[in-house]
Amino acid sequence: MNNFFIKYYPYFFISALFLGITAPALWSNGMFMDGTIYAGISRNLAEAYGSFWNMKFSETIMNPFFGHPPLAFYLESLGFRIFGDSIYVERIYSLITGLLAILLIILILKSFIKTRNKSIIIISLILWLAFPLINWTYSNNMLENTVTVFVLSSFLFLLKNYERKRFLMLFISGMFLFAGFLSKGFTSLFIWCVPLIYWLIYRKIKFTRAVIDTGLLVVFTSLPFVLIYYFSEEARIFFENYFKEQIIGSISHFPIKNGRFFILKSLLNEMIIPVIIMFVLFITVKLKKKKLKITNENVKSGLFFFLIALSGILPIMISMKQRSFYIVPALPFLAISFGFIINGLLCNFSNILIFFKKKIFIFLSYGLLGISIIMIFIYAGRPGRDKTKIADIYELKKEIPQKEIFAICDSYKGDWSLYAYMQRYGEYSITTDTGKIVYFLTSKNIIPDTSYEKVNLNLDKYILYKKKD
Repeated sequence: MNNFFIKYYPYFFISALFLGITAPALWSNGMFMDGTIYAGISRNLAEAYGSFWNMKFSETIMNPFFGHPPLAFYLESLGFRIFGDSIYVERIYSLITGLLAILLIILILKSFIKTRNKSIIIISLILWLAFPLINWTYSNNMLENTVTVFVLSSFLFLLKNYERKRFLMLFISGMFLFAGFLSKGFTSLFIWCVPLIYWLIYRKIKFTRAVIDTGLLVVFTSLPFVLIYYFSEEARIFFENYFKEQIIGSISHFPIKNGRFFILKSLLNEMIIPVIIMFVLFITVKLKKKKLKITNENVKSGLFFFLIALSGILPIMISMKQRSFYIVPALPFLAISFGFIINGLLCNFSNILIFFKKKIFIFLSYGLLGISIIMIFIYAGRPGRDKTKIADIYELKKEIPQKEIFAICDSYKGDWSLYAYMQRYGEYSITTDTGKIVYFLTSKNIIPDTSYEKVNLNLDKYILYKKKD
């Protein structure tokens, strides 16, 4: 057991960093509206409100829900089936996907570098955790968390296809890629480019094999989709609506708010930290008049992973709908790319690498793990973002039964976080059409319909009215 903790302490150190970095936002109460909506849909699936191909968000909107494919929601719904309706289900799910991503990055690099050199692995993981988007995405239950797991799994088996059982490895790689597609559509399919990039950088395989491997990977990814689409009417209806609303709509109809090059700006923002580290190390080497020890192999590997990252980011420019977190599945490859270069630069500073092998750093690693676990309990359930809004919804739950429909004033029509929290915490649906709706939720400065009377509740942000008998 002692040998186990000594041998694997760097990985416990990385896990501790991940737990500590995400703890304040992940475990507190409140999430970005998309992640809250995803949790609500997953909970509804677990409660048999909706089905795999016919998901539902509420009685009044996104019913049915065609915004994203269903696999990630189904996987998260398993947590609700096991643990019931708790705000910690989506948080545990995000945590698991993060830890799986760490494990897969380790396995990929162990398979790729074929040495016992752990420094590249640790540096790559630290850089991955240093990307601001990683903390934000894993703290907010985003679909990219699940997609990253499938993309990394697909890449791992694609690498193994160059070692043994070529067709089996390509088949498994394709299945994982299909799972990525079934979680968030086309953003996972950039792994199709890997065989050609591998040929371009290393020339260890012939161009014809790279083309054939790409073709086989496309076939193995597409085949289950074709079978499902052909044999399942529910799946066919879902995908026809999904392509119409999400894919075609985002390319041709969605208004450009940030510009076509927004995704490149997001990439550059994430690259700031590793670029600064590289620049400082390079300048230091030059000032000390040392000879750079970066090998051609390090440069090739860095370029290989960098091109893979770009293949997962640049195609997003086609869409008019761009969000910074769309690049998250490509960030592990970007981190690994910089990891090879920075590791090469650090070889000029042997004292730094030696420090991380000292016994005191082993104790520090496990001490940090203990502190990070304590942080989870400290932040668990604490008010986080939108605390006033969430507090009012908890007050509503004391008086209003779940699954009730609320009318809201026009000024809240675009408040999607309200829609999300009302469904997630109270299974409440929202509409702007009062009609026969019993409850009316409004703000303090708006006079409601005279057919409603005020309900005395201890609400801070809202006022609740009930239709007169």
